[in-house]
Amino acid sequence: MPRVPAYFDACLEAIDQGAAIDHVHLGHWDQPDAVGPSRARAGFARAQARLSEHCVDRLELRTGDRVLDVGCGFGGTVRAIRQSHPGIAVIGLNIDVRQLAVAHRGDGMPDKAAWVAADACRLPFRDSVFEKLLCVEAAFHFASRQIFFEEAYRVLSPGGVLVMSDIVLAKPPLPVATIAAFADRLEADYGPWPAIWTSLDATRADAERAGFALEVTDATANTWPSYHTIAPDDRAGLTGGVVLRELHRLGCLRYLHLRLERR
Repeated sequence: MPRVPAYFDACLEAIDQGAAIDHVHLGHWDQPDAVGPSRARAGFARAQARLSEHCVDRLELRTGDRVLDVGCGFGGTVRAIRQSHPGIAVIGLNIDVRQLAVAHRGDGMPDKAAWVAADACRLPFRDSVFEKLLCVEAAFHFASRQIFFEEAYRVLSPGGVLVMSDIVLAKPPLPVATIAAFADRLEADYGPWPAIWTSLDATRADAERAGFALEVTDATANTWPSYHTIAPDDRAGLTGGVVLRELHRLGCLRYLHLRLERR
């Protein structure tokens, strides 16, 4: 099996023990400064769903659209689309068959969704078959954003749209040993993360080379309360969540909503 981020093992174990997990990404709060630790933790699942809703809204779905969710996790966003837009055909794609099995079990609608096991950088679809692509907080795991953008361009019809949320990390102004420790921890907890230190400019260049016009919305501040759940304190030592929290504090983490239109 291809390498899957380590945190999914804990999620899958929790699901086997009866937990309901729809989303495995950060949350979005419209007024993050008004959210304290207790409220953030209690509302984390709803905030995760809210982040997905923001991405889906940017798709501007229309009747007849064919939609692919790349890196669909446990299928929460696919199910949300099927409930809010019942006339739209949507496929969930993931490299991890275990996640797809959970997504399939959780799909309670009469007409089952399609779930496909495949690599985001080798999409198993013919050219121009989708009007909309979605990728919620997964692209940094892919072997190459550039190759993913090229594949997305190929499978989208002319005028089609790819909407993503993505984490972009700049190298922090810290000692070399600390930077290396941060990178190692991110790779261990959240990897594969092939290009840990990058920039919006690099993402924009990759998107434009693939043939997309790119619109960017910065939602970094809206995700801050997530750290009350994924990195509530430092007693566990240096975890991937702690690294993301510290990079956010240093201004070296940007959480971006990207809308890429196929020219």
